[in-house]
Amino acid sequence: MEIRRVRCCEDIVFEQENPPVVLPKGSEYMVEVVLEQGIILYTETGERFMIDLATFEAGFEAAQ
Repeated sequence: MEIRRVRCCEDIVFEQENPPVVLPKGSEYMVEVVLEQGIILYTETGERFMIDLATFEAGFEAAQ
């Protein structure tokens, strides 16, 4: 199975968290799963984030 990688095109800020979590522009993530509610991304260190589809489409691009 091929690992799909994406890169942030802009800072993504989870403001509902305290303190806010920021996925910095240029950072890369792997796609774990695509769901109706959004996309789950993960890092090399095992951190996981769920991104809604609108935010994902506007804020990420394919990475190589």
